[in-house]
Amino acid sequence: MSPPRVRGRWPCWVLLAPLLIILVAMAPWLSERMPKCLFYEKTRLFCAGCGATRSALALSNGDWFGAMRNNFLFVSALGLSGVWILVSAVSEKFPEVKTLRVFRFRLWFLWWILGALVTFTLLRNIPAMDFLQPLSQ
Repeated sequence: MSPPRVRGRWPCWVLLAPLLIILVAMAPWLSERMPKCLFYEKTRLFCAGCGATRSALALSNGDWFGAMRNNFLFVSALGLSGVWILVSAVSEKFPEVKTLRVFRFRLWFLWWILGALVTFTLLRNIPAMDFLQPLSQ
């Protein structure tokens, strides 16, 4: 008697779970060896990605406030991406639900993301918007 055949592919979370466990275990080691932002070192301006590594480490330790304080855009994008992936998967599973088609990929999404990155970069370098700057460099 042969084992039953598995149809389809493995779910993404099954394949990524071991990687996530390894990264969480390495978080203390990574926090000591974080790279410096080359853009910040050359221009003394914060880019959209400044603080994203510290934000990811804070998230791996369960510190949501620290993660939001280091890079608000990174944490927000993670949450929105998760919702988008979930709704996209549901819309693929149930194609008869027409309201979920909004979440299918469109080219203007890329323009919106680029605009958000540029706006966030400009805002976090204005002295009055210092709450958008990462905690440390």
